[in-house]
This record gives sequence, structure tokens and C-alpha cells, in this order.
Amino acid sequence: MAEPLRPEDEDIVLAAELALGLLDGEDLAVARRRQLADPVFAAAVARWVLDFAPLALGGVDAPVSAGLWRRIEARLPGGDHGSVVALRRWRATAIAASAAAAVLLAILLLRPVPQPVVLPPPPVVVAQITGTAGAAFAARYDAAQGMLHVRTEALPASRQAPELWVIPAGGKPVSLGLVAPHGSRDVTVAPATRALLAEGATLAVTLEDAATAPHVAPTSTPVAAGKITIL
Repeated sequence: MAEPLRPEDEDIVLAAELALGLLDGEDLAVARRRQLADPVFAAAVARWVLDFAPLALGGVDAPVSAGLWRRIEARLPGGDHGSVVALRRWRATAIAASAAAAVLLAILLLRPVPQPVVLPPPPVVVAQITGTAGAAFAARYDAAQGMLHVRTEALPASRQAPELWVIPAGGKPVSLGLVAPHGSRDVTVAPATRALLAEGATLAVTLEDAATAPHVAPTSTPVAAGKITIL
């Protein structure tokens, strides 16, 4: 059985633990106060820091010399066989950890960098809606948000409001709601209606009573119409 450590030997061990960052909580606070108040203890910590510096600077690029380990062993309390055995185990662990770090670094450096996945741009659904009476609209559909952006470029003066319709091939008109008589308006397309905004379908505008919109069916002939195109 190893002999109990003397007070001066305990100081050496405490200084080494502080230099290695092994202390926490109250033990760390006590050691820090001791380092500030005791020049001898502070010098011991500084010596340990210098001895351990080669380890902190990277065992991969600069292997620790055998002389460092002998100096550390020489400064341990004499006759403390248990501490020497523990130090040698720690040395073996440190060497193994350095080798593992070197292997990991080589794997990371030699591993091929995966090529970024380039996704094709999403399709753009557009339509030019024009009429013989001078009405003109432009529509662009954002499928990701289910939003139809409609810009009114021209519209004859009327007390009625422009209502937008989608007419699938061979189907009946479905109201998408009112659009702006001037400028732009975003129209939220109901999920059940979004599939109708397909290539070849028709977008049309009729003039309807704003108070009763949206309507089940148009009450007048379209003032403008145009086919949907997917770019």
C-alpha cells in the first residue's frame, strides 16, 4: 500500500490537477484562490503548465518526448508506486488518443467531398389574359404557396368587379375570386382547385357583382381569356 501523501506532495498533485483542468466546483475555486495567494504554489502550477504544453500543442504534429515523461515521474512523490503506475497508464492513453486523432484527421482530409445536389428550378405557371374590348391581365401561379399573382394591365370602366375563372379542358368554369380592377392582387387558390391550374387550362375574367362574389357560374361573357402555359 502506498504511503499517505505529505502536505507538500499534495500541493504538487493539486498544482498538476489545476494545470490539466481536472478540477471543478469548490475544488477549482480553492485552487484558484491558492494560486493567487501563494507564490510557491503558483510557480508549481506554472511549471506543470510548461511540462504539459507539448500535449496541448498537438500530439499529431509534435510527439511528446520520453524525457518529458521522465521529468513528470521524477517530480512525483518518492516511493508512491501507485502514482507512477497511474501516470504510465495515463501516458499510454494519451499516446493512443493522439494516434486515434491522427487517423481521424487523415480520414477527414482524404474523404472525397460530396458534390452538392442541384435541384431543377420549379415550373412556372403563367398566363396572358386578353380580350377584344381592351381588357388585359397577366397571371403567375406560385404552386409552392398556392398563390396566384394577378396583375390588371387594362380594364374597361365598369361598376362591376372583375372575377377570375379557371376553365379546365372540357370542364366548367370554377371561380378563383375577384381580382383588382387596377394594379395587382394575390389570390389564394383553394387546395381542391389547385390541380385545375394545369397546362392548357383557360383563365378567364368576367365582370360580376362584387357583393355576391364568388359565384357558382359566370353571369356574363368573358371580357378576357388566355391559356395557361407552364415554363
